[in-house]
Amino acid sequence: RYCAPCHGREGRGDGFNAARLSKPPTNHADSAYMSTRPDDTLFDGIYAGGYILGRSNRMPPWGFTLEREEIRRLVRYLRQLCRCEPPAWSRKPR
Repeated sequence: RYCAPCHGREGRGDGFNAARLSKPPTNHADSAYMSTRPDDTLFDGIYAGGYILGRSNRMPPWGFTLEREEIRRLVRYLRQLCRCEPPAWSRKPR
């Protein structure tokens, strides 16, 4: 509901609003790119908005709309979309 207008239904950055943005939305299905992004960075971008990551300031901060646990679930969902893991250096030891 919040993300698909820009990021698309499958997270590919091809939502109906994407063409109207000065910076293209992130393609969350791009495993090569997404595997370079730590989960904390994804959380921060969702929580504080796109500008904090040097992306579009048109992506609003969702931290006042979504609970922290909802954002954590979104980050896990982004990992499903890209079928990738965060960089090894950013992962907690198992």
